[in-house]
Amino acid sequence: MRTKNVLIIVIIILAIVGIGLASYMLLPQEEEYKNISMDGITFEVKNSTANVTNTTANYYIYNDTENNITVLLFDSEGMGLDDFDEATQFAAVRDAMQMDNKEQNSNNTTYNYSQTVNRYTYLTNYTHKNLFIITQDKGDMEHIINTIKIDTNVANNTTENQTNNTTSSTSSSSNSKKSSSTTQKSSTEREEDKITPDGWNPKEHETSREDMGDGYEKVHYDDGYFRVVDKKGNIQTYGYG
Repeated sequence: MRTKNVLIIVIIILAIVGIGLASYMLLPQEEEYKNISMDGITFEVKNSTANVTNTTANYYIYNDTENNITVLLFDSEGMGLDDFDEATQFAAVRDAMQMDNKEQNSNNTTYNYSQTVNRYTYLTNYTHKNLFIITQDKGDMEHIINTIKIDTNVANNTTENQTNNTTSSTSSSSNSKKSSSTTQKSSTEREEDKITPDGWNPKEHETSREDMGDGYEKVHYDDGYFRVVDKKGNIQTYGYG
């Protein structure tokens, strides 16, 4: 009789343990995240074995095929001739992946979404650092956007650039009587309209413009050259194609 009672108790205990394990398995598991950094910009992505690839000094790629997350970063400031291929590649991917439909997250950050391919895309710019995010999960997109942090050096560079521009403008104004009208004009005109040191006038070669959203325009020229400019006329990236 005692053996039978012990056996019944063991069976009950095993049943309770089994139910407990099954309930645990059915509970939603908390996602694990990791921080990644791309040229002074950090954010959280789902944990994976993927790493950031620095293809050139100005071009970075993070491609997580397991979680369908791709992040591109291209720094268009100080580009040289060797960077045109990377600029063209970045622009091509961005143009191909950007969508017309819009959604907003809780912080009113606008990103694009295509129901057809279930893909979210987000493009932003930090002092010439063009950050482009591509995901297939709305939650992943919002988590990345909400965790973006800018390295203090990047922020300091932004402030320094703004200070230098203000100083240059002030200096130009104070010496306006001694400067030619051409010099005065170049200090106030849009960056995209300025004549280059070799005498190339962009206004004479522009053929068309296309609206890229969020105040960005892609300007095409007659030799196949293009520029992406913001609403203030500042050049964000350029290339051929």
